[in-house]
Amino acid sequence: MNKLRLQYFALIIILAGCGSARNDNDIRDVRSNILLNEGWFTMADDSDKRVCDGFESVTYNTDGWLEVNVPHNWDDYGGYRRLMHGNRHGYAWYRKSFNVEEANESKQYFLWFEGVGSYATVWLNGDSVGYHAGGRTSFTLDITPFVNLQGENVLAVRADHPANIRDLPWVCGGCSPEWGFCEGSQPMGIFRPVHLIATSKVRVEPFGVHVWNDETTTTKEALLNYSSEIKNYGNSPSEVVVKSILKNENGKTVVSSEMNTTIEPGNTDTLRGKLPVVKNPTLWSLDNPYLYTLSTEVWQNGKCIDRLETPYGIRTIKWDIFGENSTNRFYLNDEPVFINGTCEYEHMLGQGHAFSDVQVQARVEQMQAMGFNAFRDAHQPHNFRYHEQWDKTGMLWWTQMTAHIWFDTPEFRE
Repeated sequence: MNKLRLQYFALIIILAGCGSARNDNDIRDVRSNILLNEGWFTMADDSDKRVCDGFESVTYNTDGWLEVNVPHNWDDYGGYRRLMHGNRHGYAWYRKSFNVEEANESKQYFLWFEGVGSYATVWLNGDSVGYHAGGRTSFTLDITPFVNLQGENVLAVRADHPANIRDLPWVCGGCSPEWGFCEGSQPMGIFRPVHLIATSKVRVEPFGVHVWNDETTTTKEALLNYSSEIKNYGNSPSEVVVKSILKNENGKTVVSSEMNTTIEPGNTDTLRGKLPVVKNPTLWSLDNPYLYTLSTEVWQNGKCIDRLETPYGIRTIKWDIFGENSTNRFYLNDEPVFINGTCEYEHMLGQGHAFSDVQVQARVEQMQAMGFNAFRDAHQPHNFRYHEQWDKTGMLWWTQMTAHIWFDTPEFRE
């Protein structure tokens, strides 16, 4: 993480501006991002099994299937009954057709799923293109060898949510021995957005940019560290220049640096460095959630071929609990802050975890209207739009990336 000393509490309380950006910047000159949220057909089966049936089992006849938009969740109520196995178990098929707009054979094509619960198997045009275990975490699939650039594509997803999951941290409370502790509805379906992303053959990897400031940061100067993961999906070595450009909220360059590298086919190069010292930085705070932007650009032959922009708030955090004269207080930018926080189970009656952007915005505004200044996402990673809101509006964020302490199996540890 931020490589700060323990006293800075960076492993427990962090801000959403810690430097992992969503990979959905709509910068059309170098990459495109198309939402595939509309026009899906789905059907569910309550068979309590986890079997990844082949694509041939998905008929092209959608008679009797439900037409939906994603985010969508088949478990809309179950957990609230607080019964053993009160959640809906089984599997759900999803299918949609799409065409690639402005298709380009020189591009690399990816599907980014923000959340499919709990086990996802994906087919494109009859070919199996990927599998992911872990419903609350996103995943990206390279579909370049399988995508049809000249006509229709058929995308099929099978979402499995069996009972008694033991190899994932996101367990259903209604399946545990403590069955009275059922945590509301559980995701069974494509419960977060789906993206089609097109980039160059050499690109910044998803969540591949991280930035953190040195603990010596003051209002006079700040030293920022960064790392950038660049992958070459092409068939030949690529010589590129990777530029890291810090911009203020008006888009003006503050400091920048660049590195040269040659990346072999199929390889990923992680570049680590420091930006020049930022003079008189505006620090991120609850009252002034000021965000800089780190623009990571990949250049080849004098042309920018990829760009990813990461919002970042420069700040220091410290929990003074060590030593004889500790104050046992939390400090943000050396100023004491009283944490008045709340947590949220990410589900809504009738929808489960399938939130729209508007609903996320509404829930954020409700928390702020009640006077909270900190948020914990219980008990799993939440919709990315929450993180964006904490960045912009000035909320501390305590991310809970683990299950309850009583859940422990060898599969989970693996």
